Amino acid sequence: MVTSRDEDLKFLCHKIYGDKEVTKFTTGRVFNKDETKAFFHKKFAFEGLLGFAPIIEKATNEIIGHGGILKFNYYNNPNDYEFGYIFQKPSWGLGYATEIALGQIETIKKHFPASTVLATVHPENIASQKVLKKVGMEFIERIQISRGMRDVYMLK
Repeated sequence: MVTSRDEDLKFLCHKIYGDKEVTKFTTGRVFNKDETKAFFHKKFAFEGLLGFAPIIEKATNEIIGHGGILKFNYYNNPNDYEFGYIFQKPSWGLGYATEIALGQIETIKKHFPASTVLATVHPENIASQKVLKKVGMEFIERIQISRGMRDVYMLK
């Protein structure tokens, strides 16, 4: 399904960045409409394979979250790429995170073969930590980034 940018933005405002529980481990707070719109225009602007895109549930053709791949520059290494995703509450615990993580890892390995595959997660986000370990990621260290404290995981 191809979604319109208006549909994507509306979904982000209501189901992701407007939900306190969903944003607890990502932004740490809800975004107002203007903040969501600014994030959308910055991060959903693709540069090749980099950027975020909506995640569509196959059975319903509905948007359930968004994910993508970004440069991370872990220790200033130009070959570091971070993948990530965020889902609306009704889509939690259904295996989507594992499926998306595996797809994102495959994309990084295929298109950026000399790269380091990384992911960051809030230290209290146990569910996401389990997903990262399940897909072959290993905890490296805890660091402070612009979004707060994060645990860094690297593909083994």
